[in-house]
Amino acid sequence: MMITHYDFIRMSEAEQYDAVWAGTFLGDRKEGDLWVQLYNVSSFYVEVYYDSGFNKIQRIRSFTKVAQLDLYL
Repeated sequence: MMITHYDFIRMSEAEQYDAVWAGTFLGDRKEGDLWVQLYNVSSFYVEVYYDSGFNKIQRIRSFTKVAQLDLYL
């Protein structure tokens, strides 16, 4: 199912996680104490901020601008 970025923003947290896990993993990076995992979901991107010390997702952030991918290059 193709969802838009607007649809994603309006989803519940649980629905957003389901959409992310159905997306394509592109890479990860370290930011402070967190790992940030990048996914492509339909026509936008989602970053999942993961605290491996507590084994907990701290937050997710979605975006559409390709320039924001520079942190992964």
